[in-house]
Amino acid sequence: MPPKRVPSALALVTLLLVMSMSPYAASGQEEVTCCTSTDFNLYLMGEAGDGTLTPFNDDLENDESDSQSTLATPSFSETNIGTWGVVWGTEGDYQNSTWEFSIPYEVEGAVGVTINSTLEIRIGGSFYDGDGGIDPYLTGSGMLQISVEVGSGNVNDGDLLELTLTVRSLLFAQPGDDAGIRFLWGSEANDAHISVRFPLVDIEMKDASVLGRLVYFPIVLKSGFDDRMWTGSTGGISVQSAEVSQMPIATGVDGGVEVTFVWEIPDSSEGGNIRVDFQLKPQSGLQIDTTRTHDIIIGEDTGGTGWYPANEPLRTGGSSLDLEIDAKWNGYVVDREVMIKFDGSMSQWMRWGLDNIGNQSLSSNSWWRNLNSYADSVPSADKHNGRVDDSELLALQGHLTGSATNLRSFMANGLSLEIEAILGVNPIELGPTEITIDMGGTRAFSADAVTIFIDTSYSYDSEEAERQVLVETFVRSSTDDYWTGIELTAELRSTLLEDLGAVAADDMEYKHRRWIVLEMLTVDEPELDPELDFRVEFQPSGFALYSVLYGAMMSVLFLSVGIGMAMALTKRRSSVPAVVTVVALGCLALVIYVLGMPMPIVFGVSISSILLVLPVALVSPKTETIQKIGRRSTGPHIDCPACSTRVPIESDVRPLRVECPSCKSMLRVEE
Repeated sequence: MPPKRVPSALALVTLLLVMSMSPYAASGQEEVTCCTSTDFNLYLMGEAGDGTLTPFNDDLENDESDSQSTLATPSFSETNIGTWGVVWGTEGDYQNSTWEFSIPYEVEGAVGVTINSTLEIRIGGSFYDGDGGIDPYLTGSGMLQISVEVGSGNVNDGDLLELTLTVRSLLFAQPGDDAGIRFLWGSEANDAHISVRFPLVDIEMKDASVLGRLVYFPIVLKSGFDDRMWTGSTGGISVQSAEVSQMPIATGVDGGVEVTFVWEIPDSSEGGNIRVDFQLKPQSGLQIDTTRTHDIIIGEDTGGTGWYPANEPLRTGGSSLDLEIDAKWNGYVVDREVMIKFDGSMSQWMRWGLDNIGNQSLSSNSWWRNLNSYADSVPSADKHNGRVDDSELLALQGHLTGSATNLRSFMANGLSLEIEAILGVNPIELGPTEITIDMGGTRAFSADAVTIFIDTSYSYDSEEAERQVLVETFVRSSTDDYWTGIELTAELRSTLLEDLGAVAADDMEYKHRRWIVLEMLTVDEPELDPELDFRVEFQPSGFALYSVLYGAMMSVLFLSVGIGMAMALTKRRSSVPAVVTVVALGCLALVIYVLGMPMPIVFGVSISSILLVLPVALVSPKTETIQKIGRRSTGPHIDCPACSTRVPIESDVRPLRVECPSCKSMLRVEE
């Protein structure tokens, strides 16, 4: 080797040695990108004049009554049933294929109808059409099907894919005054769709990164449906044929979403070629698979504090919510302690946001930009260090307690919750409020649970006798599904001198109980539907006698009077019927009292024991009559002195001889 090339050779050898001694590394084949045209369904959604198309059958409405429809009446002119479209977000070629269109129909006010239907398909600047056959005759209800031959072509990012259904020459058999044919779509029961062969999503499996014994596998999904391609689908990865159960990290990227899966290397593994299989299921019957092999070299952790995504994580990847409300009312002030606990994507979003306080690169619609004014209160060492620090928690807590507007904004625009529905009043009416945040077992970026505690109070005088909300629908209506599982527990307790009054609830079960020293209203729903519209409220009477203590005392007083009257009115009569009546009504009053029914009903049952004692006592038999009946039923008898057997005396003749039926002894009766 010539001398002048020695330094270059030494440098190359040194570089190779350094690379071979690196504590960890990940390499693999070239980044894998898929996919070609796929067979799938596009479902019709939305109103007829401005409909949309979606590949996610989870978008269909569960209730059949929520279906969209168009009614076509007798006409020889053309009738537009609907137009549905979507702006496509991927590029690719599509082949010659037959697209099958299906839409449910119902014939109304006629035996049948002869119909001429046409479906027009637009893909960018290309147009295709097909019809439902030569004047098909439709009866009752069924499915109208139209086949369209679509030639090969190319779809570009931003092209419009649009369907237009028209009918004409409607001829009804034996039509009535309201004859027509109704087309339905948009629900699980009426899942109108078109089956296509088309590029749906581009999947890019990027290079893995390694941190100690943790490996991060980023996968980018690009389509015209942005992050919905992940949140509206089910999917995951398998590493070496073993499914990864840990929740991935989803972040928005230009034209799609990046989903990063975290895999912990087993102690028995030594790295090497690691096979990763990714699957995506946007709809039933459709599974898109892709595979990549990574070359993983395991080394020791270099001391990093964690791994954070570059962009703000999505909140729609799936989160569970646990809401607990503990309220106490003393007649003047309601004290509320609220616990909001959540995990999953919402936890990832919050942890990332706290570590990015003051980040000027946040998008304009990011809620965390609201905390930019607190950037100076966070030391430089705490910023973007991959963990949530005390200074960042204090900044958020100070922001939330600073004004009611800030608290409402965080709950509504951040967590998608209605704070008024949780606290029962407008936050402006709150008294001193303390908010604390518990990050759980780790401050690092993860999907572990985060808990927010709100300790507050507000004034409410029982004399106002106004309806008060314990809890009502608190999940904001949104096109995005932030909460996949919700558990609700709410409890309200009053003092022994106050009453909760009339309790009302819409679409929610509750328990209302009285226990002499306190009154309780409880709601326990372990699996709350996020879309359920409910409300639980109470209306104190403001009347002291209706309190749990005075109400119990008055009921006992009424029952005691009833028992006293029963005993007084039955001195020469049997007291059993009257006493049983009072005791039975007392037990009924106790049950009504404990079950929390209105106090006037409890008093009414108790007072009725007094009113019923008089007629029951008057019809009770006299004591003498009962004694005579008793004597008649038993009759005279003597005991045999030999065997102690009771021997009945059936004659009035004296003296009388009778034989003992047991020992056959003869007995003499003289009196």
